[in-house]
Amino acid sequence: MEGTPIYKMPTIDLSAKSLLTLAQLGFFCVFAYWGYEDVGTTIDWIFPIIMLGGGLALFLSLPNARIATTLGIPAVMAIMAIAVGEPEMAFWAIFMILIIGSLAYIPALAMGDSSLNLDESTRKTRFGILYTVFALFMVVMFSVLMPSALDGEFTDDSGEEEGDLVYTLESNDQNIAQVGLALGIIGILVFVITSVFGVQLGPVAPWHGGALLSGAVSIDSYLWYTVADSGVGDIFFALAAGGIFTLSALIANDGSDSVEEE
Repeated sequence: MEGTPIYKMPTIDLSAKSLLTLAQLGFFCVFAYWGYEDVGTTIDWIFPIIMLGGGLALFLSLPNARIATTLGIPAVMAIMAIAVGEPEMAFWAIFMILIIGSLAYIPALAMGDSSLNLDESTRKTRFGILYTVFALFMVVMFSVLMPSALDGEFTDDSGEEEGDLVYTLESNDQNIAQVGLALGIIGILVFVITSVFGVQLGPVAPWHGGALLSGAVSIDSYLWYTVADSGVGDIFFALAAGGIFTLSALIANDGSDSVEEE
């Protein structure tokens, strides 16, 4: 083991496994970019740095990268919140454990990473549960699809002193939001039925649910980009999220891109 490298450069090609790895890295890069946009003081640099560092650690398969990223990033966020006198923001770090943990473990569970030391049945069960919880959070809690579809408006909790910003949608945009919400709900149901419960729905496969979820996230990003003029970060967010949802569901239930042979 003396000659074992501390990191492993992943193969970059057009395989599902490689694209999923890039999507995982892209997710962290988008978080880092959003943190960079909000930089105002020196301490504000910590968030984009730890996000980028966490993404690279997972990308290069550093030892204990998954657990360190899952617990380390939220812990730093909580400490930062207390340090800047906003202890109520530390509560947000609790939710980030789920978000960061999902991003760290879903690709590994999908590809059957041997370092997880899980048998096939346990791996698929944990993948299905974590994927479903992550999808629910992304479509229901961390998305503007539901308020946009039902109320025709959504709120940007910007944290500025002047208060939250409320964006009102035109009728066409509200219709688009309703389509996005429908795609998200149907996508979750398709994945749960076909992957978690293992029910055969003709030619329908779990990754079809992932594709529907990808469409929902894309519409969510569209609303941010066009209505709130949020910037190019939401476009890359949609690409990364689409890769996570679609490719992980494809690989987890196909096995052709599994790394078990390692």
